[in-house]
Amino acid sequence: MSEHEDQVESPSQEEHVSNCIKAINDYRGQNISKWEAITQISSALQSATASTDNEQRATAGGTYLAMLDEHDRTLTGASSRGFQGRDQIEGESNEQEEQELAGENGAKRSKSRSSSPSTKRHKIDESLYAWKIREEFAPTTLSPNLERTRTMVQNYTADLKHALWSLQSAGSLPPFPKAEWKHVLSGTAVNLDVVFSGLFSTLADDKITTSVGDFDLSVCGSKPSKVVQSHGDWTIAWNTTSAAILCAFPHRTVELQQYSEYIPQFFGAFPYSHSKVINLDKAIRRYTGEVKHIELSEVGRFRHLEARYLQDDGAGNRGSARKEKEVGKPNRRSNEVCRQWNNGACNRRASECRFRHLCAICRGNHPSSECPKKD
Repeated sequence: MSEHEDQVESPSQEEHVSNCIKAINDYRGQNISKWEAITQISSALQSATASTDNEQRATAGGTYLAMLDEHDRTLTGASSRGFQGRDQIEGESNEQEEQELAGENGAKRSKSRSSSPSTKRHKIDESLYAWKIREEFAPTTLSPNLERTRTMVQNYTADLKHALWSLQSAGSLPPFPKAEWKHVLSGTAVNLDVVFSGLFSTLADDKITTSVGDFDLSVCGSKPSKVVQSHGDWTIAWNTTSAAILCAFPHRTVELQQYSEYIPQFFGAFPYSHSKVINLDKAIRRYTGEVKHIELSEVGRFRHLEARYLQDDGAGNRGSARKEKEVGKPNRRSNEVCRQWNNGACNRRASECRFRHLCAICRGNHPSSECPKKD
């Protein structure tokens, strides 16, 4: 077998990670012993890191062993809490019996809280996050622009509530709906319908936020009164959104400028199907907000979305194809004859007029002034 064939048939880094995770899950499910799990992990690491140094192999191995040890500690803690809870229940039962014997007017001992389970939150061990393990094997290389964005998003979302408070107190804040600022700071897609509607609204933001413990419950008002339907609508909403994004991420100027030149070309190519272009824009911004490793300026990465939303038989147009046809066709809901046509005043063609170009007397293909049945 040639060297090239060996490389093709060798397992990928993802398969090695999956084998390690499978060994851990098999141990958690009591399908294999801890020694067997360690052996399988060691074998996978030897194959996956054959061309790397011992330090990387030791780091990855330590992470997997920590996951096995964490499972053991979880089982031990659960068993300990079980015995503790049983002793507490028995103690409370005995105490209740003593109180009943002492009578209703007797002195009652207060219940001891010394044996109550601790309410201290469990310490987070980020080394057990599976996605961090995958990054150690096959780290994702980001462009300097994306790396800067990722760092700033992490900083904003570490305390999003405080970041929003600080943002609202800024002196040079562009006009933008308060409800959409969280999407900007989080690096997720902004709803252009909300932005467009807010530009024409004279009312204050009617979003109500109520704090319940550690949670914030938000109740929004009515749906956007205006929606983006045309090239002009999109341009207005996008320019406003772009200004807000640059307020939080000034380094994205070139990226947003290139995207501003990319989308409008489709409005010109599909002059009667602007809804398709608008849906494409929504899909692209949602996609880049989810994957995190693609910029809006990398237009070559959106070919699959272009096919899905711009082609008539694309998967993204199945629900809207009928609406497009209905918009393009004249409204034929009325069977009444056109009075203006009968009076010689209708400038529309028969295929464009809402009413029938028929005689008002006999419904023939002539105006009423030429009807032979006219008195």
